[in-house]
Amino acid sequence: MVKDKIFFIGIGGIGMSGLAEYFLRNGYDVAGSDMAETHITQRLVSLGANISIGHSANNITPDIGRVVYTSAVKPDNPEMLRTEELGLKKIRRAEMLGEIVNDKYLIAVSGTHGKTTTTAMIGKLLVDAGLDPLIFVGGNVQLFDGGASRFGSGKYAVVEADEYDRSFLALRPNVAVVTNIDADHLDIYKDLDDIKETFRQFCDRSKYGAYMIYCGDDENIKSFMNTINREKISYGYDDKNYLKIRDYKAENNRLNFSILNSHVSYDDVELNMAGKHNALNSTACFAVSKVLEIPFEKYKESISSFRTVDRRLQLKYDANGIKVYDDYSHHPVEVVASLKGIKEMNSGRLITVFQPHLFSRTKDFYSEFAKALSLSDEVILLDIYPAREKPIEGITSELILNEALKLNSNMKLIHDRSDVLAWLKNDIKQNDVRVFQGAGDVTNLCTEFVSIMEHNKN
Repeated sequence: MVKDKIFFIGIGGIGMSGLAEYFLRNGYDVAGSDMAETHITQRLVSLGANISIGHSANNITPDIGRVVYTSAVKPDNPEMLRTEELGLKKIRRAEMLGEIVNDKYLIAVSGTHGKTTTTAMIGKLLVDAGLDPLIFVGGNVQLFDGGASRFGSGKYAVVEADEYDRSFLALRPNVAVVTNIDADHLDIYKDLDDIKETFRQFCDRSKYGAYMIYCGDDENIKSFMNTINREKISYGYDDKNYLKIRDYKAENNRLNFSILNSHVSYDDVELNMAGKHNALNSTACFAVSKVLEIPFEKYKESISSFRTVDRRLQLKYDANGIKVYDDYSHHPVEVVASLKGIKEMNSGRLITVFQPHLFSRTKDFYSEFAKALSLSDEVILLDIYPAREKPIEGITSELILNEALKLNSNMKLIHDRSDVLAWLKNDIKQNDVRVFQGAGDVTNLCTEFVSIMEHNKN
């Protein structure tokens, strides 16, 4: 039997690439398109995908069985128009993911922040426990050969549940994890109440007998959790949580803490990552270990050998008294968590190169970004990375700069990337920490700077 030919519009996106790889490994004819060639598209081509660079109606042919798209694909996309003209079956990525995982024992990890790291932690735990899970995560993970997915034949699936376009409402989890809820994606949601209601629906759509694992320090989650008729496990630093983080210490680029429930203290949990938020993420993973009855020693072993997901406060260079981090943080809450985590571990100057992501997010949070970035000793601000958006009149990085100057923050806006590298190269002091932060192509600037440092070291 010949399997469907499946075409992915925007195949190079993290979520789409994981699905594309799943179907490639299951013997399907996979094709797709994206605006640029990347290491992700190159990986998929090496696995057998036929990928076109650029969106064109000519990419859509009558032999295609299904066309997969996301909400980021505009109605006037030529491939979408051609799909409709030919009457081909089209399916949202979220629904396709649900078709794959909902029949399994599904652990779905949601939250405004931290879900990628937490999903990877839980996925690794299940792999280490011999449960051979199917995993879909929203970031490249070295554990999964640098990809965003893992293909297991066990009964378990671990999935990052994305709230961006309400896509997580297509999932029916046995275990729903909610790490936190903040105002974000206000180009999709009306307001914070709309976001909270959608998370409530996600929890409420879980399977009968499901577990809710949630951060009990988060007031937005607690505002609706008592309306969900499921088993619940709360975790956090507050004494009211069922699982309480105790004896938190950050030193030598490691975290050490204990997790206390009403009966037992689980001591000396070690994590090779920075930040109190990552202790929270690993405690959510511990809660999953309790639901699945995975022994504590297996959890400790798994979490201590966990290495961060690509671009999640990832240490890219550590030599000659200089450290360089690459960080995906693109919301003020994430910026604060990452910068505080770095400062806990390091005593030198903290210099942040920050690239705002999206005009709409900058418009909504420019004041909050300025305050968050003031944790740095110095900030280099880049122009806004537009991603899927067109410019909004009057919305530029100057908004963040002007707010920062009111706070007497040491921030400068540099438009030319070569000028950024020149400035960074010429202002290096012992024990400096540099972090390149944002969800856009600031990561490329980080790579260039690390190359400069490596060259100077030799």
